Amino acid sequence: MCDENEDLIHEINVAAYFLSEEGHPYDTLCWFLAERQLQMEKLGAYIPEENIKQKAAQIYFEQCPYDILVWRVAELDILYQRVYGYDDNDE
Repeated sequence: MCDENEDLIHEINVAAYFLSEEGHPYDTLCWFLAERQLQMEKLGAYIPEENIKQKAAQIYFEQCPYDILVWRVAELDILYQRVYGYDDNDE
């Protein structure tokens, strides 16, 4: 079990590194995180843009450090891939 957790953390760290290399602005990362959090809550159902905007604003005003935002986005991407078996960003 420990190796599985270490593999997951390593996979998230690698994904976070590549995401950080893309150099997205802070507000874009807030949007990405809002989308992914709502996707996980709604199990992939359609999410109105207004809901994403509200969630992104909430995340923005939490003033989370940039590197933590990147890691959280990468974490949800990897978890989504593992749970649903595909990358939602490939659409």
